[in-house]
Amino acid sequence: MMPSQPSIPITIHPDCVEFVRTIEELLLLRQQEARQHCQDLPYDVREDDWGPRKWHRTELEDLVYSSYKRMRQGHITRPPRREVVMEIADYLQCTLLERNRLLLAAHTFPVELYLQGPELERVLRVAIDIARVLPMPAMIINRDWRIHYVNDGLLRIYDVTTQQMAGLPASSMNMLQLLFDPTLPFYPNLIINRESWTQMALQTIYGFKMANLLSMYEPWYQQVVDRLMRLPAFAWYWQQVHLEKHVEAAPTSAAGVKLETAVPRLGDPSRTLSLRPLVISIGYFHYTFPLIIGLLPISASDQAIFEEIELPSLTPLPGGQVVP
Repeated sequence: MMPSQPSIPITIHPDCVEFVRTIEELLLLRQQEARQHCQDLPYDVREDDWGPRKWHRTELEDLVYSSYKRMRQGHITRPPRREVVMEIADYLQCTLLERNRLLLAAHTFPVELYLQGPELERVLRVAIDIARVLPMPAMIINRDWRIHYVNDGLLRIYDVTTQQMAGLPASSMNMLQLLFDPTLPFYPNLIINRESWTQMALQTIYGFKMANLLSMYEPWYQQVVDRLMRLPAFAWYWQQVHLEKHVEAAPTSAAGVKLETAVPRLGDPSRTLSLRPLVISIGYFHYTFPLIIGLLPISASDQAIFEEIELPSLTPLPGGQVVP
């Protein structure tokens, strides 16, 4: 809910009026939310360097935009450049829609909104058609890491039927939940190699945070993380991944990530399968969600396991790598 319209000084330059009005409205809204304790969350979703806010103009000027007072006095004749507007939006803990209001008021281009509703469904249909025929195990995830589709190859590795998948709670169909939830059929097979599991868990959390840098204050984001925080050990791993710091355990490149998993269909827990994640974008040079996450066997011995459980045959490359 937007608070009542703030009073705007007549001294403001006409090109800055809407920008100032938007900032004033957002400051009032944040003050209102603080009074109502709307932001009390069971985890620290608001990861930034500013700490607790008072949501006053002087705080905004001191922390992020020192020229704001001069703008209100009419000495500034145009809004700041886009990079500064984005920093102001970060300080104001804007949702995507609030951020775009601020960007448009500053006469600069908005951020791209993610797909929803019928448009998302249309792209998902294309993604499913692709994932269904890929010669590798694969799943489709959206921005919230929700799993929208798992192909037969992935089900075959874990000896799970489509009926069993359909019987799982909808809330459990999340890539992070699959890694952390011991009640799901995937977890016991993934945790068999703790080092591999840890690397995958940290990298997946890192990817989730990076993909949603501008979505941290969206209700859906807070709901997803709140639910995940109830899983064993998730909170500890979540707190290990700080985007503003170098985290050795969570490499920024998926090239170094290896998933080692047991294969229930083999009936021998000592035989494991090593897989390399492959991210496939649906768009042409447009890397946005939904995405297909494929899994490639790393070595010839992993390829042999593929063949043993009747997955598509891949062509070995020198050094043990394989490709379709």
